[in-house]
Amino acid sequence: MFKKMLIILSFIALLPMQATAHEQGPLPVVKTAVGGVIDALKARKDQSSLSNTDREAIRAAIQGYFDFGEMAKRALGKPWKKMAREQKKEFVAAFRELLELSYGNRLADYHDQKVEYGKVKIGKRTAIVNSEVIDAEKRTPVRYKLVHKKSGWRVYDIKVEGISMISTYRTDFRAAVNKDGIDGFLDGLKKRVAGLKEQDQSAS
Repeated sequence: MFKKMLIILSFIALLPMQATAHEQGPLPVVKTAVGGVIDALKARKDQSSLSNTDREAIRAAIQGYFDFGEMAKRALGKPWKKMAREQKKEFVAAFRELLELSYGNRLADYHDQKVEYGKVKIGKRTAIVNSEVIDAEKRTPVRYKLVHKKSGWRVYDIKVEGISMISTYRTDFRAAVNKDGIDGFLDGLKKRVAGLKEQDQSAS
């Protein structure tokens, strides 16, 4: 399970940037973000947990390399178009927190797994970077999907063993919107995030 979470936050949920995203191609963008997360995990004083300092370091590692707005838009699907501007801002912020809180703690299980990069496919506006997370037991395929914007290449989805993070959330979000409407969905998402925060504080 950890191998999936590592990439989702190497994904997530989370190094001051040595170069801005627009100066790099898809592969360097992914390598820089993932490398920053791994460096933050290796630097932990307590290798069995994550402190607030560790979380900030992880968050900084992916800043500028992951497009949370694009992630949120694609995860929500069609209802995104019906949202007002402020609702979109609220949703993106809550979705980012959800990712960080859902997967952040699982990064604490990192113990020197290795990442190898494979083929890179670049289109006019999108790109795919293939990789594998390697430990003593197996090699787990991980595929990063990126979109090119004015700011450069940014990650907007991750597939682990063929399972897309965005598609998984889209299924859950669609059901919630159909049941509760956009306002109800946003309220439910915020409560979900608040609950995860409480759990996190209790655990610490």
